[in-house]
Amino acid sequence: MKIIDQTPLIDEKGNIGFSQRIQGMLKFGFNWPTELLAQKAIITYFDRNLEKGYTLIRNQTLGQSGIMIPLILIGPAGMFAINIAYLKGRYEAKGDAWNVESGNRFKPAPVNLIQSTARMGRALTMFIERQGTRLPEPVESVLIAADPGLHVESDKPAIRVLMVDGIKPFVIGLSNSMPILRSDLALDMVERITNPRPPKQKTNLPQPAPAMPRQEPAQTAPVKPPPPQENISRARAIFSAADEEKPINPADFDFALAEDAAAVKALQQARGGADSTSGMKRGSRRFLGMSMKQIALLAGLGIALICILAVFGYILFGMS
Repeated sequence: MKIIDQTPLIDEKGNIGFSQRIQGMLKFGFNWPTELLAQKAIITYFDRNLEKGYTLIRNQTLGQSGIMIPLILIGPAGMFAINIAYLKGRYEAKGDAWNVESGNRFKPAPVNLIQSTARMGRALTMFIERQGTRLPEPVESVLIAADPGLHVESDKPAIRVLMVDGIKPFVIGLSNSMPILRSDLALDMVERITNPRPPKQKTNLPQPAPAMPRQEPAQTAPVKPPPPQENISRARAIFSAADEEKPINPADFDFALAEDAAAVKALQQARGGADSTSGMKRGSRRFLGMSMKQIALLAGLGIALICILAVFGYILFGMS
């Protein structure tokens, strides 16, 4: 299986440094390192058990929309938008509702992972179709519980929900299912996701003007010449060809779902970014792209680091 890692802030070996970890926590939420570990465990299992012909794209951002999908699996069985849940406890997946256990009953969870994962699949489908390609089957949204301590009671959920013991049957089902995507089409989908391009526009080729009927010499009334249809058609063709050769503009892929800003915010919260997005209200004061809470956090970490260095220096010089 081929793995394409688009995760930001990591090095070529897939590792993340201390400063990059702090930067990622401020941008994607304090649970971001835990999410990366959960993704790595699922990726390792897929890599060991899926045969050749499959491609896994990790943490792909869809154009300028800001929507990041944790895992995109593409292969003969189709295309899957996979979200990773690293929670613990008892939850309920009922229809499009995601509920958490509270006493002897379930109540709606702060973040609806069912709806967020479903939006990922719709966003990926829209992202590809806007490039002029029609998928043979819609993108399937899958929610995987990466932590064995997460138990989900499923009651006809709107998407596929897998616990840890359901990952193996899922992979076996992919290997035994009927092929949906040809190998060339699967590679084309990978290319359109990682290197999107605008759809090809049909050029209006110039059509020859219809021949005018031959007039009899006896006709004395002047005949008005027909409009230059051929020149107009030729000009349109030139302008259409010029439009087709325009360079790719990333803003062409800046789109939102039907829920508009609420959908993007829910996707960010589903990735553990609730802590980082809660302080980013409109009109809040920001400095160097960070909110006041984030600056205060960095200041606290800096003070703690200075204190540690001071204690270390005191011990070192005291011993000497």
